[in-house]
Amino acid sequence: MDSGSKSLVNVLLSVLAPVLVLDHCSTDGPAFYELGTVWAMVIALALPIACGVYTFIDSRKVDPITLFGLLGTILTGVVTVYANTGNGGAIRPDTPWWYAAKEALIALLLCGAVLVTARRRDSMLRLFVYSDAIFDIPRIEKAVEERREHARYAATLWRASLMLAATLFVSAVANFLLALHFLLPVLDKEPAQQALEYNYAVSNMTWWGYLVIGVPLLLTLFGVIKFLIRRLESITALPNVTMR
Repeated sequence: MDSGSKSLVNVLLSVLAPVLVLDHCSTDGPAFYELGTVWAMVIALALPIACGVYTFIDSRKVDPITLFGLLGTILTGVVTVYANTGNGGAIRPDTPWWYAAKEALIALLLCGAVLVTARRRDSMLRLFVYSDAIFDIPRIEKAVEERREHARYAATLWRASLMLAATLFVSAVANFLLALHFLLPVLDKEPAQQALEYNYAVSNMTWWGYLVIGVPLLLTLFGVIKFLIRRLESITALPNVTMR
């Protein structure tokens, strides 16, 4: 399976399938797919975990993005278990705040990782945007060496790291607010319905998170790439710094 097919399968298993399971299997009824709130959530969380484990086994290396994704899924399970220990079938009243904190935490950890690793050759910037798949890094660094532009080169990468970190920080805030937007109304439902509405809210957050947060984040990453291309071409005097 090529990388494009793997990425598509990853999206299907990590995003689309959990959303469909939570939306259509959370009710408790006679149909074979009506699994109830507990099993629907278990399956929805198991799918991205299984995908992450398979990715690790297949590549034989720990991908930081996959690792953070697995951490987020595991924390979702922890918060869900906590939420469902309320009285009378209701979720705990502080659940929305714990879930929102969990949603913000992953983006904040990524933000911190970008800043901490910014000066390293295996930085998070290289994982996200300044990668060998996009930029001809050996040719760039050879030109930097020949022109003795080490200071400008390092400053450019540092500024790009700050831009990426700022983007992730904004994403953390947006994730926090989006979680509260979907989960706080759950507390207004009848106690017996709150577990079901919680599953629906998690499903909505997964879907809308990719639209409201994921798309702007992707566009911002393209902006960082354009910034790097413009600055690196100026520093190296190369007509094209990307892979041909």
